[in-house]
Amino acid sequence: MKSATPERQSVEASEAATSRLTQLYVETYGCQMNEYDSGLVRSILGADGYRIVQSPEEAGVILLNTCAIREKAHEKVYNRLEALGYLKRRDSRTVIGVLGCMAQNLGDDLFAQGLPVDFIAGPDNYRALPEMIRRIRSGAEGHVNITQLSRRETYDEIEPQVVSGCLAFVTIMRGCDNFCSFCVVPYTRGRERSRTPDAIVQEIQNLVQTRGVREVTLLGQNVNSYRYEDADFTRLVERILGETDIARIRFTSPHPHDFPLQLLDLMAREPRFASYIHLPVQSGATSTLARMKRDYTREEYLALVDRIRERIPDCGLSTDVIVGFCGETDAEFDETLSLVEGVGFDMAFMFRYSERELTYARKHLRDDVADEVKLDRLNRLIELQNGIQRRNNADEIGRTYEALVEGRSRKAATDLLSRNAANKTIVFQAPDAGANPTTANAAVIDRGELTNAAAWSGRIARVRVTGASSATLRGEFLAWL
Repeated sequence: MKSATPERQSVEASEAATSRLTQLYVETYGCQMNEYDSGLVRSILGADGYRIVQSPEEAGVILLNTCAIREKAHEKVYNRLEALGYLKRRDSRTVIGVLGCMAQNLGDDLFAQGLPVDFIAGPDNYRALPEMIRRIRSGAEGHVNITQLSRRETYDEIEPQVVSGCLAFVTIMRGCDNFCSFCVVPYTRGRERSRTPDAIVQEIQNLVQTRGVREVTLLGQNVNSYRYEDADFTRLVERILGETDIARIRFTSPHPHDFPLQLLDLMAREPRFASYIHLPVQSGATSTLARMKRDYTREEYLALVDRIRERIPDCGLSTDVIVGFCGETDAEFDETLSLVEGVGFDMAFMFRYSERELTYARKHLRDDVADEVKLDRLNRLIELQNGIQRRNNADEIGRTYEALVEGRSRKAATDLLSRNAANKTIVFQAPDAGANPTTANAAVIDRGELTNAAAWSGRIARVRVTGASSATLRGEFLAWL
């Protein structure tokens, strides 16, 4: 077979470069809301003729959807942009954009860094992306900054289908009106606005019917502030339970100061409403909470925890904690340690405080806790929480749960990874075909099918916990349900 002529090779290279212009790569940093927004971006540009690719080298449009919550997130994006610069040098028609909270937060300052960035777009401006890219490529625009915030929901009818196996995210509201002194979200995502219940219900049912989704997580900066006409968050969840075939619902995140107690009653009586709550505390000291503008006290938070455990004894609880916030004393940090010890969270996301542009704390409070003190406090808190998780998980040994299989374990080819209603990860060995005579009519997965995700993802298993670490439970398969 003859090799291609130089002329033919040149034509093929030119055709490949032209094809690459309509190929899109999106890289996501930060929270689940950003994952959902990246799905919106893929849907909007997909409708304009772009094809999704899995690496920046294949793409003519490269978008980084960013986070502004912590300084480390900024550093990652700066480093990533510098690393991508060679792609613009390879083909000047390659367009690189920065999306999301960091774009909204820093604005034109991003262009001043000398990074290979053609445009920035805030979270409310993604419908403008197709036209923006065309104008940049035509030379009609240089650096473009579109970061207007909206007071209305801007993507209500778009269903991005952000799916991972049998799991999916669905945004129900955007923005936040709480203005905690450390938090940049109201400035990067704007004020609260809620999607229509009809659109949310339809999106979830479509995910069930077209993508085989079994579990959905409802997303919002403060989901318990959801309100659309006469529908509050509890009524929305009731509609989802009543009008869709979703097997399990989760949500994140609520705010402790206005947590609806009727939501607890719904969770207690509805098995499809997962008994798990992520309840950010941020600090265990009332004085620190006041400086954070969190609008609740230590005592009020603990009273809410007591009400949760009274109504839902098996409810899983996780939290967020910031150490080293402005003015935090040793005594205030000790109050955080005692609260974490007393509540016994099943999981915690723990951070050192870092200033963010635009926030009240940046403008009015001194970041006066030394970095080495912050790091020491964080390490002490992590050590405490790891011990709590080891004790909590050890107490699970011998208990039996219904667990939704999410996929195959990454550590062992014959193990399945599942999660119970309280959000505990349970790993168990896939049963042999026919190995469970007590459930002769139930489908039993053959281990040889483990390479086929569709064969087991989304199934619910009854498992008995036989072992535990601080992060994971080990289980024994009993039956498929």
